[in-house]
Amino acid sequence: MPWTGESFARKHNHKLHGAAASKAAEMATAMVNEGMEEGKAIRIANARGDKMQRRRSPLHDHPRSR
Repeated sequence: MPWTGESFARKHNHKLHGAAASKAAEMATAMVNEGMEEGKAIRIANARGDKMQRRRSPLHDHPRSR
């Protein structure tokens, strides 16, 4: 901590990459800086990063999936 996208993905969520990993790292770092417990911040950032990555995936570009 503070995490980069690469370090966050490597340590906490191997499925994340690119912008989703960077955003998750940014969110987790910000939450910890605001006083949140590190484990909880990681869980929240992982969930949001996964959701963001799924939304950007070509498999989920169907209009009804939004």
